[in-house]
Amino acid sequence: MTDNEFKQIKLFVLEEIKKTYQFSDVSMKLWLEPIRVVAMDGHSVTVSVPAPKKPFVEQQYYDVLKIKFCEVLGTDIELKLITDEEEAEMSEEFSEKVDSAYKIRFNPDYTFENFVVGKSNQLAQSAALAVANHPAELNNPLFLYGPSGLGKTHLLFSIVNQIRKNHPDYNILYVTSEEFTIELIESLSLKRPMAFREKYRNVDVLLVDDIQFIAGKMSVQEEFFHTFDALFKMNKQIILASDCAPKDINNLEERLKSRFEMGLVADIQPPDLELRVAIFKRKAMDYNFNLDIEILYYLAKHITTNIRQIEGALKKLKAHTLITGEECSYHMAKEILNEFFADEHSKESLIDRIMTLAEKRYGIQRDDIKSGRRNAEVIAARHYAMYLIRKTTNLSQNSIAKLFNKKDHTTVINAVSAIEKRMEHEPAFEKEIRAAVSELLS
Repeated sequence: MTDNEFKQIKLFVLEEIKKTYQFSDVSMKLWLEPIRVVAMDGHSVTVSVPAPKKPFVEQQYYDVLKIKFCEVLGTDIELKLITDEEEAEMSEEFSEKVDSAYKIRFNPDYTFENFVVGKSNQLAQSAALAVANHPAELNNPLFLYGPSGLGKTHLLFSIVNQIRKNHPDYNILYVTSEEFTIELIESLSLKRPMAFREKYRNVDVLLVDDIQFIAGKMSVQEEFFHTFDALFKMNKQIILASDCAPKDINNLEERLKSRFEMGLVADIQPPDLELRVAIFKRKAMDYNFNLDIEILYYLAKHITTNIRQIEGALKKLKAHTLITGEECSYHMAKEILNEFFADEHSKESLIDRIMTLAEKRYGIQRDDIKSGRRNAEVIAARHYAMYLIRKTTNLSQNSIAKLFNKKDHTTVINAVSAIEKRMEHEPAFEKEIRAAVSELLS
């Protein structure tokens, strides 16, 4: 097995750990990212850990690592941790380099060359490419929108990578709206608002992902309005991405909506079958994974909306072929992925039932439950739905937060806490909740 294949397995495992557990980015970077897979057979995986870190990793993360290696590889394995010094003694080659801050942040693998174009995303891709080649000359601002998992962030990073290639001297800043919000709050608490403004108003290109999350945050909207105006007046390029069009973002000031619509607004829609096949073929190539057209069509028929799901399916197939040494056949793909698709369908069905329960109990539409509205009934319905999802699925708090268009997992923690407190003081409500959980799990 090659070093690249070992690296791929490690990345799969770390991605699964990050999705499941609430480890901070600092902990992931400090303790888990430095590990290396150095040997693997059908029964065991050997992982090298920097010698000073091995005792702590072994004590705090061994069980987590073993669980996720077993899940990714689809079989029960023995996990062996060794130090990098022991690895050297075994004459194992080590070639993995530490990613630069640029690679971690922008992912140079996201380019226009590997973005698969079809009718559903052609306008967005053409507009993004035009901006990348002629920043601040065309389509300013550029506003991309569409459901999660269809390629908005890929296009944002493609723009960044293209501009960096053509204009290495440009100051480019990419943030999510959550990061913008956190930095603003910190700057105000430290009484350093000018430093914040200096950072955001002295760039050549500003990209903000998930801009819809500033909805309902009046002080954040105020600051972003002035940031937007300052950059626009200086003829700097602004690129925004959202899950919906500006006019459909609830609790967003009208003056911001009008500014977001000043340039070009381009949507990305779910791809048709043929485009999905092309996307899946491209993704498989990125994993150095050759799949027959029959398997690609099988994947495309089962994954119809969120293209990110294909990464999970491909990882499962790739890991199975690496651990078994078998070539991926159509029969193998069906056997390996049947459970994957069944789990996804079952989970989606359960969440849909929960949202229906919340709608009926509180008399509120699910779009409102998932919106940024803050009136008491909507919050109560949202807490109710979040609690039931948390208690009946294995979704992480971050994943649940995203279902409700929330970036911060603390909203789920607060929801669970609020429901549990109410259950403590209201026996009838406790009985109702327990009955709902029991029914959902039956």
